[in-house]
Amino acid sequence: MKILFRSDQKRGQNLPNLGIGYLIAYLDKYHPGLTMDVSFDREDILEKIDSFKPDLIGFTAVTFTYKKASELAKTVKERYPSIPLVMGGAHITLCWEALPDWIDVAVLSEGEQTFTELVKSYQDSGRLKKEDIPGIVFRKNGNLVNTGPRELLNPLDSIPHPDLDALSVPKKELSHIITSRGCPYRCKFCCSAKIWKNPRYHSAEYVVEEIEKAVRHYGRKKLMIYDDLFTVNKSRIRRMAQLMEEKGLNKSIEFDSISHVDFLNEEVVTDLKKMGVTRISLGMESGSKKVLDYLKNGVVTHDKIRQAVKLCKEHGIKPMGSFMIGSPHETEEDIKQTMDFIKEIGLDELVLNVTTPFPGTELWEYAREKGFVKDNEWDERLWGMQHVDEGNIGEKIILADVDKETFLRLYRRMDNLLLSIVRRKELRNWLRRPYNLKLLWRHIRGRIKTFKKRIRVKLKMRAARQAHENK
Repeated sequence: MKILFRSDQKRGQNLPNLGIGYLIAYLDKYHPGLTMDVSFDREDILEKIDSFKPDLIGFTAVTFTYKKASELAKTVKERYPSIPLVMGGAHITLCWEALPDWIDVAVLSEGEQTFTELVKSYQDSGRLKKEDIPGIVFRKNGNLVNTGPRELLNPLDSIPHPDLDALSVPKKELSHIITSRGCPYRCKFCCSAKIWKNPRYHSAEYVVEEIEKAVRHYGRKKLMIYDDLFTVNKSRIRRMAQLMEEKGLNKSIEFDSISHVDFLNEEVVTDLKKMGVTRISLGMESGSKKVLDYLKNGVVTHDKIRQAVKLCKEHGIKPMGSFMIGSPHETEEDIKQTMDFIKEIGLDELVLNVTTPFPGTELWEYAREKGFVKDNEWDERLWGMQHVDEGNIGEKIILADVDKETFLRLYRRMDNLLLSIVRRKELRNWLRRPYNLKLLWRHIRGRIKTFKKRIRVKLKMRAARQAHENK
């Protein structure tokens, strides 16, 4: 049996969505003998179908790419009506009621076991739409059938490492790993808890084995740990640090990770440093207490953020702040407080996003109540993650309590603030290099010599004019 997967990303991306890689690895382990391939975004899938001749095609998409993926699936179905089409990913999981007619089956939430059962069913009986397979949605007699939630895989180590070769991930470049699924928090802007429920973790041994493969086989020098919240399990981090020291990996690779201010203390940061973590991203969100309490449900405080930043700096780990503007009930004064807090906290790296109500979040429900979302369908005007400017502000839906002209002005100020911080960092990094310091000193001496020369020339010219006048 041949299966073709359609990725919503371009071939060769350093940081691709790993979902297809996990699916292929899982099928190889638990249902071997399949022939699988991947068609990437901006590649002609129709040509791929003609040459590969798949028996089944799987599409995946996040919210931003769902519309494009769905339209492409429609084109495929019109040309190859006999090939079953399966849709998976975060968006269809959260908005399954909007399943289009041309998609035969949608896989909800965690897809490895569900998709494997679908493949087996199709091989054995020629049927995909079976009500005894939990975790899927399909149409029967024109009505949607949801077979109910599937119990999530446990232990998580039963899922093999993703097949990066199938995803065409380049070697010797920045890449990423996922060491857990889920998050214990319920931030208003995040849908992780809706998809993954309670958090589950790969064992330290599983993670270090994946890291070792990244170093030895792929030549990685740096990895991003893409967990929603990497530092929840303290004993697991300590064990990872020990294993990496034993294998000498902590000297071969460094990491970026994501944490929560509640899960950073002296013990955890020390172990992260031993493991090779050089940068930690922290969700700081807003400098306004009112907005921060709203987005984080009162769990995060500015004092906790200050303490976490101080702790990271003391251990030589760079803290990176993630902020957002445009949240519900946010005023001009709240946004100005965020800019003041950014100046105060003294970060070298920051990320700025416009608050976006994704499906499955409390912000999504807020947008529904306000009438910004209708019939549970995604509206591109809600997407605030891209750069905001005069060309697109008119069509955007802003959740904050400010008019669009004011919002654009404040966004520009915030953007300029972040740009100035980045430039200062780049200058400091440049000045830290001895060779660059020599170049800078040569440049300064050259400018001084040039300045002195100009002064001498001007003095000579002035003396010549005075001598001429005296005659």
